Amino acid sequence: MRTKRIILPALLFLSYPGLSAVAQDAPPRLELFAEGGGSFLNNGTGQAPIGCIPEIECPTTPTSSFSKTGRLFTGARLRFTRHDAVEASYSFSPNHFSLQYRGESLGSAYNRVNLISFNYVRYLWVRSPVQPFATIGLGTNRFSGFSSTSTLASEIVSRDNGYQFAWNYGGGADVVLQRHFALRLELRDYVTGQPSFITGTSHNVVPSAGLVFRFK
Repeated sequence: MRTKRIILPALLFLSYPGLSAVAQDAPPRLELFAEGGGSFLNNGTGQAPIGCIPEIECPTTPTSSFSKTGRLFTGARLRFTRHDAVEASYSFSPNHFSLQYRGESLGSAYNRVNLISFNYVRYLWVRSPVQPFATIGLGTNRFSGFSSTSTLASEIVSRDNGYQFAWNYGGGADVVLQRHFALRLELRDYVTGQPSFITGTSHNVVPSAGLVFRFK
C-alpha cells in the first residue's frame, strides 16, 4: 500500500504534458529573452591631479562612486546541441557616476551604462523542468550621458567614455513552464575598466530574472 502511495504521485508528475515534454524532447533551438534586475558597480580611485614628490605629501586622489539601480537585459540564444548555446545580448542601466575630492562632492557625470555581449552558454542538464547553466563571454561597455545640471565632474570627465573591452561570467537556471515558455533566473559579473581617468577594474554585478520565449 505504501509503495502505491509513492508510485502514484510520481506517475502523475511524469504525465504532466509540459514536464514530460521537457524530459523527452530536444529543447527548442532559438530563444528570445527579456529580463530585469539590479546593477551594482564597485567604486574606483582616480589619478592625482598633479605629480607627487616623495619628500612632499601627495595630494589626495579623487574617488568615485556609482548609484545602485536597475538594469534591463534582452537578447537571443541559439542552441546548437542540447547542452551548448551561443548568445547575443544588450543591457542598459542608469547608474549615476559621481566624483569626490578631499571629502567634497564634485557632482555627477555619467548616468548611462550600455553593454553588448556575446556569450557561450553550457547547460548542465536539460532533462528536467529546472535547467541550470553557466556562461562566459566577451563584449563592450560604454559610460555616457550627463544630467542637465552642469557640475565640476562634468567639466573634468568627457561626455562619452567610448567603448571599452568587457567580459562577463555567471550562471543561472531556466525553469521551463511550457515547451515554448520559461522563467530565467541568473547572476552575472561584467568586468571592464573604470570610466575616464579613474583607475582599476570595474565589476558590475547583475542579478536578474525574466521571461524566455522558445522557438523551434
